[in-house]
Amino acid sequence: MSSNSNAPQWRFSTIFLGALALAVGWGIRGNFGHEYGAGYAGCLSVIAVCLLSGRPDWRRRVVYFAAFGALGWGFGGSISYMQVIAYTHSGHFATQIYGFLGLYFIGFLWAAMGTAGAGFAAVADRDRLTEIFKPLLFIFGVWLFFPWMEAFFENALATAASAAADQTWNRHKSPLYWMDADYHKALTALLGLALFDLWDRRSKDSIFLPVFAAAGALGGWLFQKGLQVAGLEQGFASALTYPLGDPHAINPDTGQAFSAENLLNNWPQWFGDFPDHIGWVLGLFFGIVLYFVFFGRFRSSASLFVYMACGWLISFLVFPVFLGLLFTDYGGLRLTPPRSDDWSGILGVFVGMSIWTYRNGLKPVTLASVVGGFIGGAGFSGIAWLKLMMVAPGNSHMYQSMAEDGALSTDAAQAIITKWSHWQGQNWHSFLEQSYGFVNGLAVVVALGLLASRVKIHEDGKSTRRWTEAAAAFIVLIVMTYVNIVKNLDVWVSQLNPANWQRKITLPNGDTETAQALWDVPFIGRLPGVEWMHLTPTGWFNLTYFLIAVAFIYLCHRHLKNRIPVLPSTPLGKGQLLFLMVLWTWVVANWERAMPGMDGSRLLTEWTIFVNAIICTVMVLVCPKESDAPSVNEVEEFAPLYRRAWIVGLVGMAISVTLFFSITRAVYGDYFAGHAGEQRRFGEQAEWRIHPILKNRLHR
Repeated sequence: MSSNSNAPQWRFSTIFLGALALAVGWGIRGNFGHEYGAGYAGCLSVIAVCLLSGRPDWRRRVVYFAAFGALGWGFGGSISYMQVIAYTHSGHFATQIYGFLGLYFIGFLWAAMGTAGAGFAAVADRDRLTEIFKPLLFIFGVWLFFPWMEAFFENALATAASAAADQTWNRHKSPLYWMDADYHKALTALLGLALFDLWDRRSKDSIFLPVFAAAGALGGWLFQKGLQVAGLEQGFASALTYPLGDPHAINPDTGQAFSAENLLNNWPQWFGDFPDHIGWVLGLFFGIVLYFVFFGRFRSSASLFVYMACGWLISFLVFPVFLGLLFTDYGGLRLTPPRSDDWSGILGVFVGMSIWTYRNGLKPVTLASVVGGFIGGAGFSGIAWLKLMMVAPGNSHMYQSMAEDGALSTDAAQAIITKWSHWQGQNWHSFLEQSYGFVNGLAVVVALGLLASRVKIHEDGKSTRRWTEAAAAFIVLIVMTYVNIVKNLDVWVSQLNPANWQRKITLPNGDTETAQALWDVPFIGRLPGVEWMHLTPTGWFNLTYFLIAVAFIYLCHRHLKNRIPVLPSTPLGKGQLLFLMVLWTWVVANWERAMPGMDGSRLLTEWTIFVNAIICTVMVLVCPKESDAPSVNEVEEFAPLYRRAWIVGLVGMAISVTLFFSITRAVYGDYFAGHAGEQRRFGEQAEWRIHPILKNRLHR
């Protein structure tokens, strides 16, 4: 995979800006979290590398790079990883090596999906790139209404089960709860794809859908009834169920063994609430699936999302749900018990995406995904190791433990701790996040750099489906900004003047609770007889964003008819403007979020991010050249490169993880390093064993 170092994609400016852009985004992502924050961070780096690549066809597609890059990087944001970081700090031999391997695995999946999204925009032809927006919008449409759908089903099921639906952190009381995983997103994605397929085909065979559904429901009901009649139902259920905890372990809070009845299990909560309805409900689902197997077409590349969503569900069922039965003495086949098992779903998404791209003539996307994945894996585990090395000098946990063990005098230990106290008090988690983001940016640079000189220049010709450019811009500039910035409201409501932002409401049982204040419409909100013209702060925010969205759609419509002069006329200029809009919206929103609780410890995050954003601004305006023209030697067969990427990546993983683990053990021995929770994956003190999620306790 040798490359010309003089090519635009391998210049220092490309490498540094691509990495720094994602470092900025990743530092902010830590404040906003999850899929939305990761998506926004990833698209910054993808835009930068696209512009600096020098490829004119990529620059024309910059808005697609931004949208698909954001969507790709968002997948990994659902994976639980803080416990895995804690494992590397634990001082427990088996837990530590597991922690470094786990971080490599998570980092691989995160970067693999992120670089796959960018790779799709780089490799797909114009028709495939634009047609995929149709099924994508159907998925987004279902997801838009999902919160109301979820609330409806939760309330209906909870009422039927005579248990109140819980919208607090007692989320495991919800009938839809299942191992804290986001399986409903995969299911609702399939629902959106089913609706798209029915709309796309408009076929008379749709009449068979209720027939298949009814037949499936009947078959499932008969199967369950057969088990009941034969007296096999209880044994069948027991054979497929295991507790998410150790019923023989001692609860450290009570000194008594955990009650088996108080532990969750590996199936959805509604299975226990409505056991007599499991058969027909599952049969109904499989009946619908069979209909689409026989009649579905899933055109417009909708099959990509089918592969990914089915991959999520299959992998989730295979690993934590079923194979977990074989590892009950170790907490099941789960990455971070008792936390979410979304890792298995994202693994299935990666496998589904890889199979689809490989089968559909997009092997360069698969290559970029694997290359980016291994760099991201090395980055997550490697930066976690670097952080451990950085916090070793004067580490209070280590030196206090050494003093207690007699390996060092108490006075000597205290002197060392005091000397390094300021160093130890820095915001080391932010250091980890921004540094890991920098390496993820390198993953984008390398993955797209390999494609820049090997994939043919796209001659898109006449622009088809120009509305998709507006849709992609809407996703990046409106949707991604809203889902992140709206989270600031919780911070402002909880930390700013309570008299302005909060109110007390009395519940039917006489208890009181805090809610957001009601702000009146100016002038007319409190006229005589007018008592309803007010909104909460979140309501005003949503109204404002709705107006922004409407204005954006209108302006896009006008621009597609007749270019608005303020917008640059060149692809490079448009890409630079897009980058700056994404960057500074992100930076300012983060600053607004941090301001209520700002203190000196936040300088490593907010001040560093601001300075790096200034550097990114200068570089993105100066470094890309209109005259850049990379040399492209199209590669016909990517399979050898793909195989080599796996071999090199796996060998590199084995070597790096061994080094990270061995050096950490040499520095810390069996001592806990601090700067993370003290948690173990294995042994009698394993987190899943001593702190399981209990039905009658708050979720953690």
